[in-house]
Amino acid sequence: MTPDSEQNQANFDFIESELSTPLGGAQISSLEDVRALIAKKHGGQSMGSDDPIWMLYSLFEVFTSDLSVLLSEVETRQSGERDKLKALVGESAKILSEQMQGELSRLSDTLGQIRQNVEASSIEGLLKQQAQFSNELGDLTSKIKRFSSPLYFFTALNWLAVGALYLIMK
Repeated sequence: MTPDSEQNQANFDFIESELSTPLGGAQISSLEDVRALIAKKHGGQSMGSDDPIWMLYSLFEVFTSDLSVLLSEVETRQSGERDKLKALVGESAKILSEQMQGELSRLSDTLGQIRQNVEASSIEGLLKQQAQFSNELGDLTSKIKRFSSPLYFFTALNWLAVGALYLIMK
């Protein structure tokens, strides 16, 4: 490179010095803070009132103000949505609980019916049915025995009537 081209090159040495010096958690809340930070960063050099940094600070201040308003609006909306969601979740949980209770009740009824069917088809159930059938058959037999003497009497009377009719007809 020629000495003339070196003079035409932009000097970016200040970038390296800015990168090497951290801000150290400085908080900027006023124009005086901006001025003090710049003076600290650049070895005590202050800036004039027509410096473009003032415009950047003003824009930054408007930006942070707008951002603060936007964040508060979002928080308000989120709070409302959160309340709606809590109510919706509560209603959904109630409906789901009622449906589950209904399903559990139907399942309990079905299991009871299955239990009765299994009991009826089991050996014990068959033995119970056989014993009940035997009791009913015994009751029927005793009723028939009670009515057998009149039956025998009427049968004998019927034969006598037939025999008498036969003798008369002859």
